[in-house]
Amino acid sequence: MTAKHRMLVVDNDKAICWVLEKAFIEEGFIVDVAMDGKNALEMIDSIQYSLVIMDVMMPVMDGLTALKKINELPKHPETIIITAHSSMENTVEAMKLGAFDFVVKPFDIDELTALSYKAIEKYESRKKTVTVAEPDVTGRIIGDSPGMRELYKLLGRISPTDSSVLITGETGTGKDLFARAIHYHSGRRDNPFITVNCASIPGELLESELFGHVKGAFTGATGERKGKCELADNGTLFLDEIGTMRLDLQAKILTFLQRSEFEKVGSSKTVHVNVRVIAATNADLEKLVADKKFREDLYYRLMVVPMQIPSLRERREDIPKLAKYFVDRYNTRYGLKYIMTNEVLKSLENRDWPGNVRELENVIHRLVVLRSDGFVPEETRSFAVPERPEAESIESVVLGLLKKRPVNLLEIAYERIEEPLLVQIMYRVGDNQSEASKILGISRNTLRKLLKKHGLISEVE
Repeated sequence: MTAKHRMLVVDNDKAICWVLEKAFIEEGFIVDVAMDGKNALEMIDSIQYSLVIMDVMMPVMDGLTALKKINELPKHPETIIITAHSSMENTVEAMKLGAFDFVVKPFDIDELTALSYKAIEKYESRKKTVTVAEPDVTGRIIGDSPGMRELYKLLGRISPTDSSVLITGETGTGKDLFARAIHYHSGRRDNPFITVNCASIPGELLESELFGHVKGAFTGATGERKGKCELADNGTLFLDEIGTMRLDLQAKILTFLQRSEFEKVGSSKTVHVNVRVIAATNADLEKLVADKKFREDLYYRLMVVPMQIPSLRERREDIPKLAKYFVDRYNTRYGLKYIMTNEVLKSLENRDWPGNVRELENVIHRLVVLRSDGFVPEETRSFAVPERPEAESIESVVLGLLKKRPVNLLEIAYERIEEPLLVQIMYRVGDNQSEASKILGISRNTLRKLLKKHGLISEVE
């Protein structure tokens, strides 16, 4: 098969070119070499290649720019990107632009050869590859572990399509961020991204939340209201925790997915929309299907593209990057200069993190706020709070404010103690919001609003 195939190696590193040329000639390929993207395009313009293996960082024209131009050609070759500069941005952009795969240097030559055969098979079987649009900004997804790199590739492949995606993974792994990344890397990125948390809305209200209602549809429906499905028209609808949805609503969501239409509560008029649906769950949907708690037909309709997000314990090598990101984030937010010691970082790397990235962020947030320099976390869920001799008592706060003779003293004093009070209580209850709300004597919704106000709830879902 390979004797008739001609391939092009593009890299400004002569040693890499020599190694690849020698290896693939032995495999029976006809191999040409180019030193930059511009030179490669000139060669591809006059010679029909089946495969291009190309670096990213090159003079004159980089690999990703060349890749975009190559894939605009009617009979373009398959392209495998190789690079020593791996990042989420490069990986996602390469896959979006139509790369067959993205390989990080140093690579195994046998694995690259096997991958090349697969690329050749695709080249032989396809008639034309659709050109993908220009990429947009990436989300706040941190990680360069093998599992995450595979997710970036998948994200790059599926984002330009309108296929349904089911994102699974434990609580706190970042399912929400991946859903947003899919949207922002799609052609719908300039249109709405609408989120519905199926677990946080009572079942009797969820239908109205999704599909809207007309005036008089039920007690309290004083006017017509658009639902999330309608608000997401031409954009993306993200159904978080879909495993908690009632069976009767599952049937209506299935109809919506199949026909892109629905009826508002209390109306027989059909509303048509153009919406891409992404769903997420931390539940075992296969088990729910077996237990007759989730519709099998809806499960398979959502499973067009499955995306499994790894737990943090499955990608411990990403913890240092995540830790640095969160330390920098909260230092900037509060104007602090907290520096994490190697001892603290090592302790973080050794934890199991049942709450995943969300738990890591909350712990680092607490360390930065408390300025816990040199503090080593215990190998338990909770963290010891260090003594802070410099911390002000409530009495000293009030006395200090009285000396300034302020107006609205109660409001000012409350603002001063609100955040440290929340930090201490959430620590004491191990981040259990139900327990914290009982201690404070407020509803859980009110507590969540306060936590969000002070940035004490992670943005990672």
